[in-house]
Amino acid sequence: MAEDYKVIFNSRHPELKRKDENWKLIYNSYIGGVAFKDAGYLIKYPKESERSFEVRKQRAVYFNQVSPIVDMLSGLLFLNQPTREIPKGLEYMVNNVSGDKKMNEFMRIVSAHSFMFTCAVLIDSPDYNSKEVRTEKDRRDKKINPYAVLYLPFRIRDFNININDGELDWALLDNSYSNHTDPFTPRKEIKRYTLWTRTGHWDFEMDGENEQVLPTTDEEIPHNVGYVPLRFVSWRDDNNDFISETVCEDIAMVSKLIYNNMSYMDEMLAAGTFKMLAYPTKDGTAPDSLVQGGVGALSILLYESDSSTQPAFIGASLKDIDPFIKAIEFYMAEILKKVGLSTDETKEFVKSGAAKKIDFQKMRALLITGALMMGKLEEWMIKTAARWQGTTVAEAKVEYTSAYSDEDLRTEVTMLTELLVHPVKKLRINVMELLVKKLLANNLAPEILDEINKDIAESITADPEQGKSTNKTDVAAEAERLKNKNKTNPEQGATK
Repeated sequence: MAEDYKVIFNSRHPELKRKDENWKLIYNSYIGGVAFKDAGYLIKYPKESERSFEVRKQRAVYFNQVSPIVDMLSGLLFLNQPTREIPKGLEYMVNNVSGDKKMNEFMRIVSAHSFMFTCAVLIDSPDYNSKEVRTEKDRRDKKINPYAVLYLPFRIRDFNININDGELDWALLDNSYSNHTDPFTPRKEIKRYTLWTRTGHWDFEMDGENEQVLPTTDEEIPHNVGYVPLRFVSWRDDNNDFISETVCEDIAMVSKLIYNNMSYMDEMLAAGTFKMLAYPTKDGTAPDSLVQGGVGALSILLYESDSSTQPAFIGASLKDIDPFIKAIEFYMAEILKKVGLSTDETKEFVKSGAAKKIDFQKMRALLITGALMMGKLEEWMIKTAARWQGTTVAEAKVEYTSAYSDEDLRTEVTMLTELLVHPVKKLRINVMELLVKKLLANNLAPEILDEINKDIAESITADPEQGKSTNKTDVAAEAERLKNKNKTNPEQGATK
């Protein structure tokens, strides 16, 4: 029988497996930082040496385009407080639904992740001693309440949909964990999968030494819900197969492209700053004076002095960086188009603040879909909690707002474009200042150079607000400032 249980640990739904790499790219793109950098998304150029590639990997920086979009769109669902009609006795679901999280806190997390990919929410109930908890009052007094758990797609192993009613027959979840309760013993990784059915659940664990799979109990632990207490969640499921189709796949792939192009551009900056000196020689060596201090950190390429070639500094020109910046701005505009932030002036979007001319139809469609999904999910969660309690109550009614004014959306879009475009503008300023320093530093007085650099900053960043770092921005306060600005001067509703 133990051999039959191994099927549990080898089981993986084909659609989940097919989407796995794309979903990991989306997730790592959203998290950013080390998670993205260590995932191997920087592509090695075919003729690039391993040493050069390692140096480039260490220098590569990821500017997160996914997180601002996901957080903005999912956050808009909570721009107004959701309205809830909760049956009596189930109010705890609003105040403490998952690990001391209130419903709004939990649903914000669900909203963001289900916009990116397929997730699942499980409604489970704590184990308790039936001799100590005999009545519904005992359960309430001891606060033994059903609770919600969010599963990302990487921990959903397999499932089956009944062809007759379109509901889940069963679902297999990965509940593996790290056990280090005793500080005097080594940490142990416990591999555990849980099979949920319409009648109960069953835990299975794999012995790490001999890879034997055994259930943790002699039989399935029953529940009284009447169906699998798990619901798949996604903003978009076109073919009703519980697996999402998400715009974040394209957004994450474009973000990966930007990451690689930024790395190429950084390499060109380094090559343009630290050029190589081509120098003629008779005996195959360079003069000591040149090696010891004549060219600083620059490398020397020696060639026969009989050649007619003149000594020269070889390397990329800093002027060649502009096409990279234009390409990155184009990619960023394409990302915005994926969520409906496109205009007839797409190419000028990040420069002129054409947000006030946007047709928000596609964005509204996304928000309406998300609002409906969130409301239905919350109603299902409360109904399932009641089933765990064995009580029959009136159905909950939950509604998330999907009515947004152009002003509300315009404010959020303006904030988003500032977050996305700021790194490129800052880079453009730094490049221009570097060019001025290299070309004019020896010929102009310092105060004149300061004036030139000031003009550069003002010409590239027309709106002084956009020149500020966004790392410490108080988003709520900034949104309020922009709203007040729009009210006082409607013609200036977008960033210029």
